[in-house]
Amino acid sequence: MYHVKNIFRRANAKQTIGSAALVISGAYLLSRLLGLLRDRLLIAHFGVGPTLDAYMAAFSLPDLLFTLLVSGAFAVTFIPVFTKELARGEDGEPWDMASTLLNLLVIGTVTAAVLGIIFASQIVTVMAAGFHGEQHDLTVQLTRIMLLTPIFFAISSVFGSIQQAKGRFLIYAMASVLYNIGIIFGIVVFANRWGIYGVAWGVVLGTILQALLQWGGLIGLGVRYRPVLRLRMRPVRRVLWLMVPRAIDQGIDQMNYVIEKAIGSTLAAGSVTAYTLANNLKNVPLSLIGAAITTAVFPRLSANVADNKKEEMADDVSRTARFILFLSLPSAAFVIVARGYIVRLLYGFGNVATANALGWFAGTIVFASLFFLVARIFFAYQDTKTPLIVSLIAVVINVILSFQLSHRFGVSGLAMAGSIIDAFETVVLVAILERRHISIGLGRIISGSWRMAVAAAVMGAALYELIHYATPLYATDKGFFVVAPKFLLIVVVAVTSYGGVCYLLRLKEAGWFLRRLRELLSRPLGLN
Repeated sequence: MYHVKNIFRRANAKQTIGSAALVISGAYLLSRLLGLLRDRLLIAHFGVGPTLDAYMAAFSLPDLLFTLLVSGAFAVTFIPVFTKELARGEDGEPWDMASTLLNLLVIGTVTAAVLGIIFASQIVTVMAAGFHGEQHDLTVQLTRIMLLTPIFFAISSVFGSIQQAKGRFLIYAMASVLYNIGIIFGIVVFANRWGIYGVAWGVVLGTILQALLQWGGLIGLGVRYRPVLRLRMRPVRRVLWLMVPRAIDQGIDQMNYVIEKAIGSTLAAGSVTAYTLANNLKNVPLSLIGAAITTAVFPRLSANVADNKKEEMADDVSRTARFILFLSLPSAAFVIVARGYIVRLLYGFGNVATANALGWFAGTIVFASLFFLVARIFFAYQDTKTPLIVSLIAVVINVILSFQLSHRFGVSGLAMAGSIIDAFETVVLVAILERRHISIGLGRIISGSWRMAVAAAVMGAALYELIHYATPLYATDKGFFVVAPKFLLIVVVAVTSYGGVCYLLRLKEAGWFLRRLRELLSRPLGLN
């Protein structure tokens, strides 16, 4: 037992922002690769059709409950308050605060899950309006199984937030890997006996494994749990007060996704699956770039605001924004040009609807990544209301756009609407920061972004010529070992062309990224 604890302590050592961002990106990459394997196995077992549509739709209610009650709302409100309580040095108070919030969230998610199980049929009728008969009933049963997941996600969120506040990111980031392992186990093992229901139980298993690993990440952090509900504690009330608008904001984002899937259920058969698969592919660069980097930098932003270090704040934001653009712009260009190859390689089939939707998600890769950063500036100032107001306006626009564009362009229209909304929210929040005279180094961001855009455009043009003339994707190109060699060539040309133009334009982000990656890879783990 001692050796196990020692391994957790050493593996979960405190890290700098740069190292933390790379560690989180690496863990997210592994998780997303497993997620792609998960989706490919799902397609192989069940095909793109009504059964998989029901499974994808069954996530709507559990995900919405988790988003409303916990999700990102907890971390961004808990970390600044908890960090401040730790700095005050009052023995036991920070841990009573954490224990109270953990207990409260568990009670809330259990209650919501029970109500969701009771009224699942009525809720699915609204959330998947295009499903009828057996498909509706299947969605209801799968939803009831998956309603167990918000409970374990809530526990994971509290444990993970404590680790982030303490500057520990490795175990926190690796937990999502176990989530996908649980689902894959459900597909490979449980599905042989229980079909798609076995996959749903695999989802539950994944959340349990994730919570257990997050619990292990608390080793050595001095955590003291108590079965208390000290609701009158000022920091507890502060977190809950800040969580309300942020939870609603997150809920709106999730509701957008629910609405988009509901609209998809009224389109051609397989549309919900095609949209979900494209969304999952889009989330790979979004997680590796936007989520990973902003998660690592958020504690630093909160500390700068608390210490009133405005210049340091502007420097951190401008450097982070430039690095996000350095990675997201070429990713978006690659997705647009090589979308057919991506879908064929990773999913094993050439679904045009999935590929085109992925291409239209390119705008989301850039703007949602920036939105993660811009929103966290407001959260660092403990302002969760402003992003909420902007999101309320955005959801109305999104509903209108989704209806109009989907009925004209099908699944691609849903992705178009998503990209437009992400751009709208990001631009509006930046304008509000400028109006409040909160410096984010906008001039420095713009001076670098145009050069990155040029490099990404050159890369995109090179890939287009390569794919169009040298490595076209034929309908007969099927199987990993047939598509992979061509795809590898495309990746090499993409990296080389983008890196070469960045070097000619003297973009310092390229050198910084290579140095940090080299340092991280050469650092011993020290687990012996």
